[in-house]
Amino acid sequence: MLTIIKSFSVAHSVVVARFLLAIFLLLTAMPRFSAADASYFTQQLMEVGLPALPWLAPILGVVQLLVAVALIVPQQRWAQVLLYLYASLATVPLLMMFTHPVWLDSLGGFPAIGAGQGLIKYLGIVGLALFIGSFYSGNKTINELATKLMLAGIILVMLWIGGMKFTQYEADGIESLMRTSPLFSWIYDLFSVLHGSYFIGVIELIAVAGIALLSWSKNAYIAGLSIAALTFAATQTFVISLPAYETSMGFAMLTGSGQFIVKDLALLACSIILLAKALEGSTSEDC
Repeated sequence: MLTIIKSFSVAHSVVVARFLLAIFLLLTAMPRFSAADASYFTQQLMEVGLPALPWLAPILGVVQLLVAVALIVPQQRWAQVLLYLYASLATVPLLMMFTHPVWLDSLGGFPAIGAGQGLIKYLGIVGLALFIGSFYSGNKTINELATKLMLAGIILVMLWIGGMKFTQYEADGIESLMRTSPLFSWIYDLFSVLHGSYFIGVIELIAVAGIALLSWSKNAYIAGLSIAALTFAATQTFVISLPAYETSMGFAMLTGSGQFIVKDLALLACSIILLAKALEGSTSEDC
């Protein structure tokens, strides 16, 4: 088993990452053509004083579908350009942290975050799109930047959302998710709602601590990334168990909660790439 893990190269990880990013793009592209998403984007534009653009949501959906196609043939120059374009577009939600009311005033505002929990995940998504594009174009400068963005994206999400687990607001917010999942419901057999949230928060902060020890311990770094990867993979069970989709249009389509959850597919892809890079480096050092 250890031999198989060590033989998992960065090139292999990028193939897996392309698949995970494509799934994320396809799943979140479908709701873009719904009235609900059109209304959501209209509301966000009004928050910053811009006029309603009813075509914005479907245009973004088309872009996501094109990027998903680009992930099939990332060796093509046009595909790399599309990945870079998508990375640029994905920075917009990050900017919304400063232009939209995403802070919890009841908890003192910054750094208590509410709606912004979904926005901060875009840092890892930006890094992932840049990494895949630069990996196939051979641009080492962008690739190094992308690596740092992916790492920062994982740390930001695990640290910030993990820290929020120590508030009653977050504990109440995740209860419905946790109780429906066979992977997490047992926690409430051992802990109260608040202490169960503490338990999850501690695990997420342990992952951050391990990742932060990169300069001192490669094993701690790998352990931290592994915990993060398992966390991002496990959250996908919520899509089915909650459920985080609806079928009113005749087929399964993600709800707002579902779109929030599947963003973790991109963060899982980031974790896998970073793990492959760390393991590849360890193998080189052993040689």
